[in-house]
Amino acid sequence: MIKAPCLILLYVLSGLTGCSSAPERNYQVNTYQRQASAWLAQGDRKRQQGAYQQALQYYDNAYRYASKRHDVAQMGLARLKQAAVYIKQGQGELAEGKIAQAAEFVRFEHTELAPAIDFMRSKLAFSRGEQAQAQALLSKLQAQYSEQPEKQVYYRWVGWQYTPQRLDWLQAEQDMQLLAQMKADRTLNNIEILSFVIYHNVLWRVTFEHHDVPQAIETAIAHFASLELTNRLVDCFEIAVQHYLAIGDTARAQYYQTRLAELTSSGH
Repeated sequence: MIKAPCLILLYVLSGLTGCSSAPERNYQVNTYQRQASAWLAQGDRKRQQGAYQQALQYYDNAYRYASKRHDVAQMGLARLKQAAVYIKQGQGELAEGKIAQAAEFVRFEHTELAPAIDFMRSKLAFSRGEQAQAQALLSKLQAQYSEQPEKQVYYRWVGWQYTPQRLDWLQAEQDMQLLAQMKADRTLNNIEILSFVIYHNVLWRVTFEHHDVPQAIETAIAHFASLELTNRLVDCFEIAVQHYLAIGDTARAQYYQTRLAELTSSGH
């Protein structure tokens, strides 16, 4: 039989556990979430390097770990990233299947993937020559992100990629300055956006014989060298060779041709 003093002590102790001043414990386990994020990041890296098969595998790994946690946002993101690879490879049906899988997570789980799905559907439509559909989806996104400069710049440049005749060089230069400043301020969230802009800036300047091509070439080479994206360095060297041959600067053209040969022979 428990005596009265003991009952009082038990009551006091139980009260203390209910109103403890110790910090509340975090019982959430996020091991699978971290692993999924790591695989997504590695997949992105391989995709940027042009190693598409490895990227697809890494995205599958990300999906598998996210699935273990039922992290439907990461699961949908992994599928959309795979869709981007398939579009790049001209495999539209496979891309469409991955987009449909991501759309299921929006339908049944209310994930915030709808804008990303619209963008991927825009890229798929463009790859199929469905220009009006691609532009309509892109215009929707541009309006949706009108208050987010980084994404606004990206969707604007993708729009110029769809219809180069609409390219506004004054706006393009302002966009590049903005992204460069955001990078310097460490407020740039997605380095891939800056990479996209830098690459297309040099590509379009050469294509349309716009001014400041040498500076654009140097900027692009320095940028992709800093990210160790050798495949993009190869692209930049090819553009440089094309430009300097066109203007009759054979010495510079030969220099970049030599660098191009060195990189391609090393099995980048």
